[in-house]
Amino acid sequence: MQSHGRTWSEWRQFFESRRKRPLPVPDGASASKDLPRSFAESLAIFQLGESGGGTIIEQARASQLPGIDADYAEAMALFVREENRHADILALCVRELGGELTEQNWTARLFVFSRRLIGLRLKVLVLLAAEVVGICYYHILASRLPEIAMKDWLTELVADEQSHLDFHCRFLNSQTDRRWKCWVFVFVWRITMFLAAVAVLIDHRGAIRDLQISKKAIWQRWTTYSRRAERLVAGTRSSVLAVG
Repeated sequence: MQSHGRTWSEWRQFFESRRKRPLPVPDGASASKDLPRSFAESLAIFQLGESGGGTIIEQARASQLPGIDADYAEAMALFVREENRHADILALCVRELGGELTEQNWTARLFVFSRRLIGLRLKVLVLLAAEVVGICYYHILASRLPEIAMKDWLTELVADEQSHLDFHCRFLNSQTDRRWKCWVFVFVWRITMFLAAVAVLIDHRGAIRDLQISKKAIWQRWTTYSRRAERLVAGTRSSVLAVG
């Protein structure tokens, strides 16, 4: 099935080609122990958010939505597997920093709760917001690190999240084949992205402060990627894109 770029079969093959990538090997760099504790706490929250995902696989396999097929469902399963690999990498980062993993967090609970309440299309939209946040935040964190292995690990996550962004945008593009659907998407997307960004600024304020990260820089990067996702999904079909 074609979806504004790669076919779902090609997406399945793409994720399959990356399925056997090994996890990074910890290097125990002493520089990582000098980083603020808030950095480890921040990554532990993201680690929790990258875990799970079984429900959306079942929903994709059972879905009768137009524009998707069995290849999409299997690509989604491979995507979730890749997200779980991210959770493993972030767990390595937390341990390298001398931190501890967390089992609960209010934003992670809210994220999981909201995904369980809504249908596949809105679930993917929420996932897309998480990808935008991840791309921007991991990149900024990596830019603050000395030349240690963890810097490369986070950079790898950024590259993965960029492909995940494209994957979810292709799905949402297939579901917005009418102008009114584009308007609905843009309206819900901007609200979701705003709330996700505010939640991160609150939840990760310690790391943002201790690593001397500019909130303005974070917001500008989020805006850039948010608008990019908007264009990939709605394209020129929605005149609302010309606003803001």
